[in-house]
Amino acid sequence: MDTNMYTKRDIKTDIKAAVVGGTKNDTDEGTCNGFGYAEPGDGAEILEIMESDITPGGLKLLYTRRDDPCESFLRESGEARVGVIRAEGRIEATIAAVPRRMYVGGRETRVCYVTNMKRRKDSGAYINWHEMFKEMCDAVDCEYYYCSLLDDNDSVQTMLHKKRRHMPYSIPICGYRTYIISPEAGTRHPDMRKDLECVRGKAEDEEDITAFLTRNGRHRDLFPVIDRLSDAGELKAEDFFLLKRNGKLAAAGALWDRGSIKQYIVKECHGIYALLRFMNPVLPHLGYIRIPGDNEMAPIAYISFLLADDDDEELYRTLLAYICSQARRDYSMLVIGADDMNPKRHMLDRLKSVSFKTQINEVIMTGINGKECTEHGWSNIEVECALL
Repeated sequence: MDTNMYTKRDIKTDIKAAVVGGTKNDTDEGTCNGFGYAEPGDGAEILEIMESDITPGGLKLLYTRRDDPCESFLRESGEARVGVIRAEGRIEATIAAVPRRMYVGGRETRVCYVTNMKRRKDSGAYINWHEMFKEMCDAVDCEYYYCSLLDDNDSVQTMLHKKRRHMPYSIPICGYRTYIISPEAGTRHPDMRKDLECVRGKAEDEEDITAFLTRNGRHRDLFPVIDRLSDAGELKAEDFFLLKRNGKLAAAGALWDRGSIKQYIVKECHGIYALLRFMNPVLPHLGYIRIPGDNEMAPIAYISFLLADDDDEELYRTLLAYICSQARRDYSMLVIGADDMNPKRHMLDRLKSVSFKTQINEVIMTGINGKECTEHGWSNIEVECALL
């Protein structure tokens, strides 16, 4: 999850020029060659800019997309676009747009996740964010745009929430919490009821799985339209675990290894986390994650598309316990997320976890594309953590 798209310095140094139309004045450093799309071979520079941000806190995590961010975004969506601003032959800023078909208000529409909006920390070049947004907006042509921001980044949120005539602005639509748990944390559950059975998905189950996801997801805002499991991005029926009640599918969830396109790397460890690291041999047995060493890639998988008929918490807890019991053979850390009003939050809040809060924002593009703000009343939101 890219939780730090903007920095305070970015807005202060660039907003004035963007609002007045993008004229570069004599005090701007560098020669800006304008907006363009990423080209083959740009991945290393884009990755360098991406990895300049680390999440704050006692456990400092680097969210990254190695080895090539451009390829990573294309594997998320074949229509993804990665834009860059170059100055004197060097990439100075980036932005990525990942369009998908999603449900909003119970209907299918095109929605774009805006991410990786970053500039080099040592850059003195003028960055025309207005141009970047307009070019990307025209390219993906979506009805709704959204992004995620760190919950405690108050200064950036204040800036982004302020309406400006020629710039996009954002409005918060829900709080969101991402949980990093040990597989042991989710396995403590009473014996399974006799009318329930958990099984691993098979290729021939795809039609049943997609029908189940559609039935339970189509009335949830920002849930992806899934006609085929591959629509969600390299997802297979074999990734799913199915909970059947009296032989009928009643809950489903995937154990999704996305390590080939996105990763978490521990950069530093302080305070209680540094102390816990010394207890790594016993932490999993106590239900906590093992704390990776500095610069170590966290061996994680996502628990994704976890849905149950009628949002039955007993079904959620039973299936989660089964998924965790299967995951502990290959993974020491699992990631799952839910917005503040999601029925799964009660269950997830009770688990031992490392968690962080973000804010899901709608990005209002009226100043870019001239479309009126729809002011959709976002409700029953189901944002999939693995797609952020």
